[in-house]
Amino acid sequence: MASKGDHNSEAALPVHPLLGGDRPRGGARPTMESGKTSNRNLYIACCICNLASFAAGNALTWSSPTISKMKENNEIHISQESWLGSLIALGASLGPFVSGFLIDRIGRKKTLYLNAVLIILSWILIGIAISSFDSISFELIYVGRVLAGVSAGSCYASIPMYIGEIAEDSVRGAVGSLLAFFLCGGFLLEYVVGPYVSYLVLILVSCIAPIAFLVLFFFMPESPYYLIAQGRNAEAIRALQWLRGADDASIVQKEVTDMQNSVNESATQKSGAIELVKSKGNFKALYLSCGLVAFQQFSGINVILFYSEQIFHLTGAALSPAICSIIIGAVLVISGGIAPPVTSIFGIKMMLIVSGVGMFLSEALLGVYFFFKDKGVDVSSLSTAPIIFMVVYIVTYCLGFGPLPWAVMGEMFPPNMKAKASAITASFCWILGFIITLGFNSVAASLGMAFAFWIFSGFCVVAILFTVVLLPDTRGLSLQEIQDVLNGRPVNRKL
Repeated sequence: MASKGDHNSEAALPVHPLLGGDRPRGGARPTMESGKTSNRNLYIACCICNLASFAAGNALTWSSPTISKMKENNEIHISQESWLGSLIALGASLGPFVSGFLIDRIGRKKTLYLNAVLIILSWILIGIAISSFDSISFELIYVGRVLAGVSAGSCYASIPMYIGEIAEDSVRGAVGSLLAFFLCGGFLLEYVVGPYVSYLVLILVSCIAPIAFLVLFFFMPESPYYLIAQGRNAEAIRALQWLRGADDASIVQKEVTDMQNSVNESATQKSGAIELVKSKGNFKALYLSCGLVAFQQFSGINVILFYSEQIFHLTGAALSPAICSIIIGAVLVISGGIAPPVTSIFGIKMMLIVSGVGMFLSEALLGVYFFFKDKGVDVSSLSTAPIIFMVVYIVTYCLGFGPLPWAVMGEMFPPNMKAKASAITASFCWILGFIITLGFNSVAASLGMAFAFWIFSGFCVVAILFTVVLLPDTRGLSLQEIQDVLNGRPVNRKL
């Protein structure tokens, strides 16, 4: 008997109208040789999906140029500044639970669509708050920032899951790191445009990415894992055939069978939240994922992103704070672009170790700079040093602890636990981000900027040890083989 979904028309196989596809039209066979596959369509799908990451990046760093401009115009108080910078992290802590509730009910695609709609709504509210009253309505901006955070947090949970499920084993780490590349592109746009345009123009520019996502992602396939779980096997085969650039369904049959087996095995297992701690493999995946995102936050990344212009102002750097922030944004994008191929070569574990070492050294040295500056030592001859330290921090962050905790999260959990586990991990990440971002100004004021950055660098040392001792090397392993490793079952690694 045909499974549910087998009657679906051939149109269910997506073909991008602008970039083309490998699906035959009018009965004609594709030009590629029989039996050959290509990752071109996979990368197209991953890039279009990550337009949502770009939109989240816009929202996350909007506060940096905007707060600086509001301070210049005497439009904001210190308490409003802290809430404006941190509320998006509070909203982001709620977003993963929204996606966790929706992602298995309506699918990965529709969940991501709702995220884009929500972030557009947030920009509309912020635009109204800034342009429709005699003075800025911070209360309405706060609502908009929380909504933007909900969308960003949901993206952090749902994008790694979607990409982890559509990716081939050999490139999963690489395409998983695309999230950080597009996120950094969103950061750069705010840094480049924000200081030089009005509040309203920056909001309109920030709406481009989510609108483009809504248009282009329509043509991308749903996750084959989700389709199989829904009994829509024929759609899953067609989606996977398109993603692999295969000219014949038989080429992807083994992969479909493996997915079916994984889904079937998960269906026989309990999926309650308690199973995350009762099952050895699930618990190990949970503490690894939560541990990595915790160290990501305790490295101080959100403080640097949200308050970059203010930090550069305090350093007395030779260049203006706005220019320094643009440099940081450009380095973010370049480093994010380097991360995927480098991760493919060296693997996730090695890149996390390198990342931790680089972040430790750069933040420790930045703390030393602030220490001598606060002591009244003349550091004018070292005015470029803070920029160099920040650039080193950003480069090493983007090569490891920026993208790779999310790639780990996307591949660690079995299908029946992914939604709940991803929600818990991403929410935990953003709760920490909210606390750290909200409290940074107070800590820096009471202890000094030097000690604040030394605290961050200390956490980087712990992150290195955590990675070396506890994180398994998953290079070249299928999702099922990763489950075997986590549960202590033997695995024959591919050479």
